[in-house]
Amino acid sequence: MNSAKFFTKVPFQTMSADHPKFNPLKGYWRGPNWLDQAYFGVKGLLNYGFTAEADKASLQILAGCEGLLEKGFPIRENYHPLTGKGLNAKNFSWSAAHIMMLLIEK
Repeated sequence: MNSAKFFTKVPFQTMSADHPKFNPLKGYWRGPNWLDQAYFGVKGLLNYGFTAEADKASLQILAGCEGLLEKGFPIRENYHPLTGKGLNAKNFSWSAAHIMMLLIEK
């Protein structure tokens, strides 16, 4: 739950934000946030009884991703964990599926 590591604007990105090679724009596995991976982070918190933290992370994921709660914005392949800007492919189905799972499964 440390904002300097993995609890960024869009939590649970692929690399800790304080790692020297963290660079979500220049390295596919150097920090972007995939919503399926963020979902697994929330599920992990729930599985270990950290319900309040899971709820906080869920809300932060939904609010942090650019356009996710607005009409007319495509759901993106991944998101910049510090800014929330949508990255790479648009209309990404597994991102959409994991948003639904995040909202439904509790």
